[in-house]
Amino acid sequence: MKKYIPLVQQPYCCVPTCLQMILLKRGFPLISQEDIGYDLGLTVPKEDKKLFRRVRIGNKPNAGWGTQVGKEIYSINHFFNKNRINLKEEYVFLTGIKEITEFLEENLGVKDIIVCFNYKTLYGTGESTGHVSIIESLKGNDLILIDPSFRAPKYRKVSLQKLSKAIEKHGKDKRGGFWIVS
Repeated sequence: MKKYIPLVQQPYCCVPTCLQMILLKRGFPLISQEDIGYDLGLTVPKEDKKLFRRVRIGNKPNAGWGTQVGKEIYSINHFFNKNRINLKEEYVFLTGIKEITEFLEENLGVKDIIVCFNYKTLYGTGESTGHVSIIESLKGNDLILIDPSFRAPKYRKVSLQKLSKAIEKHGKDKRGGFWIVS
């Protein structure tokens, strides 16, 4: 099985960076984080507009600064369709899973899993904001996440219990949970 190439995100671009890692693993050409982000509704504070060549500014979105994948026009599936990428993303919240370990074992390796969670709840530091990482593996009750943040190690070991709490904290309304790409 081909492994992910851990990439480092530009500010507010954790979702585009995780998609880059998945696309590269699957043999698709590289698309810039900014281009992916723009298609996903990337919105940043006015003072950070200078960091990008093409980005949206405005009021802080409900899920926080960054992408707006919860809106159909900015969804990951819309991005895949627009760019003729033969992939599909499916969103699954914790309540839609009977047995989480079994769910992860069934999907890991066959599909790619992005997990969306509250950063501070999972790691105990930083801002109480949404963040995504790729789940690389499951070993017992621990997961190895590939974290695109430029301020974090690329491979992070977290407990399934703590990750579940961080997903709950971010909430279904902000798309906390698992984003399954197949």
